Amino acid sequence: MSEHHSDERTEVPVTGDELVETFPGYRNPNDISLLERPGRPASTVPSADVLRADLAGPLEHDLYTHQAEALEALARDENVCVATSTSSGKTRVYALQIARNYLAARARGEASTAYLLYPTKALSRDQERSLNDLYDELGLDITVSVYDGDTERGRNRKRIREEADVIITNFAGVNTYLHDHDRWAKFLSTCDLVVIDESHTYTGVHGMHVAWIVRRLKRVLSYYDADPQYVLTSATIGNPGEHSSALIDESVTVVDEDGSPAGPRDLVLWNPPPQGREADDDRDDWSGADDGNGDTVVERVPATVEAPRLLSHLTYQDAQTLLFTPSRKLAELSIKRASKHRQDNHYYANPDRASAIEPYHAGHSRKKRHGTEHQLKTGLLDGIASTNALELGIDIGAMDATVQLGYPGQRQSFWQQIGRAGRGAKRALSVLVAEHRTLDQYVVNNPDYLLENDIEDAVVDIDNDAVFARHLRCAADELAIDDSDVGAFAERERLERAIEMWRRAGQLTGALETGVSYVGPPRPQGSISLYATTGEEYEVTLEDGADPAQDPEMEPLAKERVLRDFHEGAVRLHQGQQYEVTAVDHGSPRPSVTLKPTNVDYYTRTRTDVTVLDAVSEESRDIGDFTLHFGRGRVLVYHGTYDKVAIHGGKKTDQSIPTENPPLSMETQLCWLEVPQRVERALIEKYRDFSVPELEDGLAGTAHLGYAGGLHAAEHATIGVAPLELMVDKRDLGGLATLTIDSHLDQDADPDADSRFGAPGAADDAPKNIAAAEATVREIATDLERTPASGWFIYDGIEGGLGFARAIYENYEAVARRARDLIADCDCGNVGGCPACVMDEQCGNDNQPLHRGAAVDVLDQLLGTEDTSALEAHLPDDEHGGDRRPPLFYA
Repeated sequence: MSEHHSDERTEVPVTGDELVETFPGYRNPNDISLLERPGRPASTVPSADVLRADLAGPLEHDLYTHQAEALEALARDENVCVATSTSSGKTRVYALQIARNYLAARARGEASTAYLLYPTKALSRDQERSLNDLYDELGLDITVSVYDGDTERGRNRKRIREEADVIITNFAGVNTYLHDHDRWAKFLSTCDLVVIDESHTYTGVHGMHVAWIVRRLKRVLSYYDADPQYVLTSATIGNPGEHSSALIDESVTVVDEDGSPAGPRDLVLWNPPPQGREADDDRDDWSGADDGNGDTVVERVPATVEAPRLLSHLTYQDAQTLLFTPSRKLAELSIKRASKHRQDNHYYANPDRASAIEPYHAGHSRKKRHGTEHQLKTGLLDGIASTNALELGIDIGAMDATVQLGYPGQRQSFWQQIGRAGRGAKRALSVLVAEHRTLDQYVVNNPDYLLENDIEDAVVDIDNDAVFARHLRCAADELAIDDSDVGAFAERERLERAIEMWRRAGQLTGALETGVSYVGPPRPQGSISLYATTGEEYEVTLEDGADPAQDPEMEPLAKERVLRDFHEGAVRLHQGQQYEVTAVDHGSPRPSVTLKPTNVDYYTRTRTDVTVLDAVSEESRDIGDFTLHFGRGRVLVYHGTYDKVAIHGGKKTDQSIPTENPPLSMETQLCWLEVPQRVERALIEKYRDFSVPELEDGLAGTAHLGYAGGLHAAEHATIGVAPLELMVDKRDLGGLATLTIDSHLDQDADPDADSRFGAPGAADDAPKNIAAAEATVREIATDLERTPASGWFIYDGIEGGLGFARAIYENYEAVARRARDLIADCDCGNVGGCPACVMDEQCGNDNQPLHRGAAVDVLDQLLGTEDTSALEAHLPDDEHGGDRRPPLFYA
């Protein structure tokens, strides 16, 4: 479909129509949607209406309306979240507030400082330059300095702490510096403003840690009699006020009516062609896959292959282009593939056309990143393949086009990324290249989804007690915890439980009435990993005898990531160099991963087995005749085997290689749905002829398999579409479909008991491997006296939980509706689905069994879109359909 734009072209090298017309190769018009987004003029307010004359006078431009609104709210002593589009001038809001505070304090003969917290070091350096330039233009003697891990130690750090008016850092730094807050006394005692830039990035585990670091910072600021205001800048999200308040634990005024100008934009939703239909003989050898029933399942060229070709093509058309990739590995591979496409294709015959392209990601040195940024701004680079490191506000100038290798997961991130092209009133081109997977296919087949006004909610959960307990130790180390912290830092009962746990572990002493102090090993702040809920991290080292120049210099890795991605035999790409994991030490006091440089034609992908144990319902609600629960339980995860996948073509060259990994046992948050017995009985009967011949354990033809496949497919799809409603990463979610939910529950649970604070390292009684866990579940199922419910679990894949299962519990109907439409509308024609609807590459059961029809029936009954009478014809005469229910469960 195409909505043709007007003839107006404001310096755009290639339009969406021209891209489709000129790109070589087979192209089905139904695979492409062309949309035009109209531009908007700026909406401004005279600077003099908002600012004092000595600030308004030197400003070259009037304020945008959202800047004026935010500054007026700050003048009323309110905290502010500015949630507007990329490059809308959000930085100017807090920059001018800093200037106002500085001038007002100077008039009183006092000092005023500001603490600016950015998500990346690259962004910190970029903003340091911009702010210093602004204050020079305003004629203000305001010193802005970056203070982080790269800052020279010794006298230079002391000078910044004691002399800088504005200090820029990141939350990893704040976590560390709070230990020595006495060194920061001068700066902290005059702090009038705390800025959390790109606040929408703080979700999940990272968001939890940030929320607690902010609370620790507030305790220390209060100790020095400072009571600053807070400014948060965010991309457009669905709940900016709620999310901001969760981060800073204070009320926030939201400013989200964008007054900045925007040029028109051609938006192209690009579904790659079916494999084997490309016209160019240089393309990788792809072919359709057979589903086992003689029907060909249409597979598409991967976006990992197609997107680099578009980068190559657009730069050839003189459009400076930014390709967003989901990983460092793909940023590096995309440049190689784009160059190969240019070299091998006769269409690109003019050697003088643009061809300077490079990768960009956080794994590169600071010097190299700055060089790449400079070359982009000055036009020396024609194209770049980047991770989301460039999604944030680093100044790289005005790009002509963006290409996205796959849908980035949320509309917020989608609009943030494409906003990097077409600054001001300039027309821009943005291309989304869809992967053959759930979210991508939903988006390209439902273009209106991107244009809906409702943006996903960001999730920050402070209920994770593993994270809370670690930050409590740090807080006690920084300042003794006493009655003044009750309510301000946490509720009394939660404080007392955690204090008692650490007292038994010999790390805290005292009581709230007199003060609780830390007496454990020095600097507990060092045990905080901002991307993991536990403190256990693995050092990354180079194998003895390897070239020291090839040391990857990687940050420590969380245990969950080591088990999934850095097992022995894994091949990872870092800064353009492949590394093979040659050894993993799990048992020593300082666990480690050892790498050696390698050069092979494959990468590795790990498979996962899962089961749920001892789940306890804390809340429940009815959805029609279905019952939905939220609670906690134990999840045993086993990354037991891995596959080798060809770099070129994506085919598996070797499968199911053992990892020798130990199992990972997590106490986490879950939600689960119980299907009514009546619906279950009817669907078992309706799909009793379904079979999967290759299934083992004598289950290939069991009468319950079709229904179980429906639950399994519904579980996959529900997790798959969760990011369409919420800012969650599906990789942080897991699921389990089961015919016997009751056998996964704690049989002796006291619903009123709260066992979230056990001793550190608890759960030693967990089954030692997945087979033992599955045997436990089947034994419980056999002994159940009542008829168990069937349904599926969704759990947070991080120790203690992330708040994602809770958010899904609260928004279940909306998520289920998306899942139902995804499955029903997929045109794959395969009973077992495809990667665009219900298949998932992380499935622990190799995507078997799956049944799309049964999944749609279950979801129709849940949502009430199909009358219960539709099942009447399938209800059997006897209660169990004539067969004893087997304890089947599939992850």
